[in-house]
Amino acid sequence: MHAHINAKHRNGGPSPEPIGLPPDTLDHLREVLLREKEAIYALYQDDVHAAREIQQEGSEDFEELATMDVDREMLLALSEAEREKLRLIDDALARMDDGTYGICQRSGRPIAADRLHEVPWARYCAEHQTLLEDGLLRE
Repeated sequence: MHAHINAKHRNGGPSPEPIGLPPDTLDHLREVLLREKEAIYALYQDDVHAAREIQQEGSEDFEELATMDVDREMLLALSEAEREKLRLIDDALARMDDGTYGICQRSGRPIAADRLHEVPWARYCAEHQTLLEDGLLRE
């Protein structure tokens, strides 16, 4: 179903790559994904540090306690979104390794290169992503 070519992978061994994505483009997108992953880990460390500071701030002021609860909820919500993005990044890296990166998981057709540059963890072409977001497509 998916056409592949063999090319040199970073570890020196062959790695399948989808036709239509030159090796230098794939390498660039891999680097973007890895940088984004590192940024998420850095944000996570910042969130953990901020949460510990909030916990250590003892206060009898109910207004301040309410504000701290809102801060905790925001940290948890952000970390949930970050975890989902991290999962999508890891999935994209795995697809790079198995040669299915850049292929729409719904149609099997190539995802436009400009879309991959904009959203390197994209699993669907723009058409199917829109259908998914509009609730007209189930994952």
